[in-house]
Amino acid sequence: MAESAQKPRIIDNPAAPEIYVNKVVGGSFDGTTIGITLGSTRVLPDHLDASPGPPAVHLAGRLCLTPAAAGELAKAISGILSAISTSPGKAN
Repeated sequence: MAESAQKPRIIDNPAAPEIYVNKVVGGSFDGTTIGITLGSTRVLPDHLDASPGPPAVHLAGRLCLTPAAAGELAKAISGILSAISTSPGKAN
């Protein structure tokens, strides 16, 4: 009987930064890695008494993935979206 592949142990790093993202700025594939540029919109007026203009998108990070890691990410996101769509308290 063939041995099943063991999953690697995950070691949490509480010092790892969390990045807030609400925009995907762009993506690319260079033949080896998939690059995704992530952004965050910020609405800030130029002056305290001014109305804010259109929101600016600030780059929040760049994610570079191997195709295998991108597939794992897509599978994880698909599972999350599926759970959101079937949850009883989902937003309309």
